[in-house]
Amino acid sequence: MRLQGNKLKRKSRSIAIIGTLVASILFGMINLETTPPLWLDEGWILTVARNWLERAHYGLLPAGEPVSTNMTTGFPAVGPIALSFKFFGVGIWQGRIVGVFFGIGALSLLCYIAFRLYGWAVAVATIAVLMLMSMHEELHPVLISRQALGEMPALFYLLGGYACFLSASTKSSCFVPLSIFFWSIALITKLQVLPFWALSLLIPLALLLLTKSWTQSGLIASMLIGAIITSRALLWFLQSLVQYPTLSAPDGLYNITALVWALSPRLVSLMVTLLFGVPTLLGLFYGAWSFTTTKAKFLSQDHTEVVKLALLVLASSWFGWYAALSVGWIRYLFPATFIGSIFVAAMLYSLTGHFNAHYTIDRAGSVITHLNITRQNIASLLTVLLITISLAATLRMLYQSYVIKPDGSVLQVAEFLNTQIPRNALIETYDSELFFLLKRRYHYPPDEIHIRLNKRTFLRQPVSINYDPLANNPDYLVVGPHSRLWHLYDPIVKTGAFRLLKSYGRYEVYERLH
Repeated sequence: MRLQGNKLKRKSRSIAIIGTLVASILFGMINLETTPPLWLDEGWILTVARNWLERAHYGLLPAGEPVSTNMTTGFPAVGPIALSFKFFGVGIWQGRIVGVFFGIGALSLLCYIAFRLYGWAVAVATIAVLMLMSMHEELHPVLISRQALGEMPALFYLLGGYACFLSASTKSSCFVPLSIFFWSIALITKLQVLPFWALSLLIPLALLLLTKSWTQSGLIASMLIGAIITSRALLWFLQSLVQYPTLSAPDGLYNITALVWALSPRLVSLMVTLLFGVPTLLGLFYGAWSFTTTKAKFLSQDHTEVVKLALLVLASSWFGWYAALSVGWIRYLFPATFIGSIFVAAMLYSLTGHFNAHYTIDRAGSVITHLNITRQNIASLLTVLLITISLAATLRMLYQSYVIKPDGSVLQVAEFLNTQIPRNALIETYDSELFFLLKRRYHYPPDEIHIRLNKRTFLRQPVSINYDPLANNPDYLVVGPHSRLWHLYDPIVKTGAFRLLKSYGRYEVYERLH
């Protein structure tokens, strides 16, 4: 009977995981062109992918002239999109479907890692936490996967490295080069990966060195150095293959996104943490507390405990950077919540008596009905409240994203511009999600204007914007969500140099008055 019960449990867990992954694929495909609405950050990546495919130019084409561009998202994310364009044509779903499959891969790897660290129950719960307790659209793995961004590819490569790291030891050294390879790709996919990944290895390395664990220390040091060297070699190879610019940020970008001391962003990041980051924060605290109680296993060179600490440092350092130094944009918190979901699931497993719903609800109810106030009962009550609030907020957000907020107006604007204006017309706009859809020339402000606009909008700095939209003699002007957010074109519209021609949802198309 016990054997049959164990088989039934394993079968149920497998069905739950497979069902969740299938549901993720289905949710990833529904209304892929309109949910969430295509936006600026996707535009840069999609445009570079199209230009590389059609013009063999890895960059942008302002006014039809090829120029190199600084990119914080690298070729391992852009290349697969270009490949999708080659086989399926250029379009929104063709660009976004790549992220869906990267998302499924990242979820699968995370589930495998959680299983190796904590067992099947926590592995299933990790997926449940991500699906049902990610309360904002910029933190939900399905909605992030549906966008042509670098986060999901980077997490896929990064987690591939940690999955191999779990098996990389003196007894299975063949996984060492695989781990190095995956990590090196992650390092050239998103610039943000390097400091947090490095900390995740350096801190366990330092502890192991202190205890004179030379074998484990040598393994981690070789993987750390090997991944950095390999990533530089891969960059050199890509530069020779596709005239690939060095993966870098525009001058001044770090001071407005990554190392921000201004009060306004600090308040924003605090508010985001309180509204959407509490489950992850509690899970990371639980992970840190658990490490102190199992430190002896780590010091005895238990490889699983070494990997567990590495992931805890990775998620915690990313979370800490978001709260203390970032500009406060919610998407910057996503990698920490994604990886930290393992520790949230482990915390819930412990607090609920190994996911015993009757036990948890009974203890939580006794606080209210019988005033039976004990530490365990209070923990059960807070757990019930945390799950209930998070679940309600997540379901509401998903309903709004899939039912209320879908927006395909970018396609309407592109269709109008591609068919109803002269072929030689020049379009001025800073809403880059339009660029890869256009069959007409476009122009946009240089990178330094982007930096100044963000300083004025997000850091509340009184900087001047010295940009003349008429300098390149555009025939049409498109004002979309980001141009409107930055108030970039407000002065020129007020002069009467353009007249409103068409409005499509979030976009306004203006015609030049000659």
